Amino acid sequence: MSTKSKWVAGLVAGTLVTSGVVYAATADSDTQGTVIRVIDGDTVDMKIAGAEQRVRLLNVDTPETVDPNKGVECLGSEASDHLKSILSPGDKVDLEYDVERTDRYGRTLAGVFKDGHLVNAEIAALGLGIAVKFEPNIKFYDEVLAAQNKASENSVGLFSTDIKCTVPAQVDEVASALEEVPEELSDSIEESGSQAAEAAAAVAMGLGLKKTLDGITPDRSPVTHALLASSFAGLRSQLSDSISTAEDLEKAHRAQESKLKQEEKERKEAERKQKEEKLKAEKAKQRAAELKKAQEQQKAATAERRRAAAPSKQNNTQQQTQPRKKAQRPTAPRTPKKTYQAPRKKSSGPSNYTGPRCYAPGGKTWRPC
Repeated sequence: MSTKSKWVAGLVAGTLVTSGVVYAATADSDTQGTVIRVIDGDTVDMKIAGAEQRVRLLNVDTPETVDPNKGVECLGSEASDHLKSILSPGDKVDLEYDVERTDRYGRTLAGVFKDGHLVNAEIAALGLGIAVKFEPNIKFYDEVLAAQNKASENSVGLFSTDIKCTVPAQVDEVASALEEVPEELSDSIEESGSQAAEAAAAVAMGLGLKKTLDGITPDRSPVTHALLASSFAGLRSQLSDSISTAEDLEKAHRAQESKLKQEEKERKEAERKQKEEKLKAEKAKQRAAELKKAQEQQKAATAERRRAAAPSKQNNTQQQTQPRKKAQRPTAPRTPKKTYQAPRKKSSGPSNYTGPRCYAPGGKTWRPC
């Protein structure tokens, strides 16, 4: 209890005693409470001044757990369990108030002290709540905010990267996946595709988280929304930058994959054409060889036919020449060639006449002269 509160309480008690009415016990009990039950991380039912009242811890807000109109926030149950661990039923606490004693729900607004320590700030120091202003009540705001900053520095509670449900943990997980996307382009189609797929998966994860964070509203998740607008604003910016970088890398890997596929296609097409040309050349060579072989075979066949025909012709020639030779063989021996003499004409004169002859015209007949 602050000195000022004690002074006011003492003044009121003294005044009441002076007026002859014994209200000292009532005045003292207004600054003290007996714990009945813990409702959630920042709300406790207490017996104050003989009546049960619901006390809302001032200038601290813990994750929601019991409001039917709000979702259960990260570490809401942990905040409730922590408050239960330090405020057990029957525990005595000191209470301090600010400008307004109650809120619109009729709850008593107070700073709760146990063993001289402000419970409101202890909750924030563990990262289980954040500092908030309930105007015009800001009496404990600075102390709670200092405790919250300490939790942030120590990365505990809502600021931890080891608790899966916290925003820092989720951003850290996604950022790690985004940062693991390789920047260097591969010369392999398969690896380029794998890198692009890895980048796409990381981008999808990042966009999913970004969508989730963007969808957080103060009416559904007041603590998380408040942190996103303040302490976690840098994380949201980091997430957006990481997503943008990964998207660029995905595009680069996709482009590299497409380039390599096109080059592979062109290479295969060139190989196909080369193979086709080679096959054509081989076929042409084969046809030329077959043609040459056919020509040689035809030439050989022609020569063979000629060779086969030559003995037959020779036999025919021999057969034609052999009768002549045979016909010439029985000819009579040669006799001396006689000179031609004209046949004698039969003359009218005696055959034994040897005297002068007188020939008739034409010289064929004669008569003795």
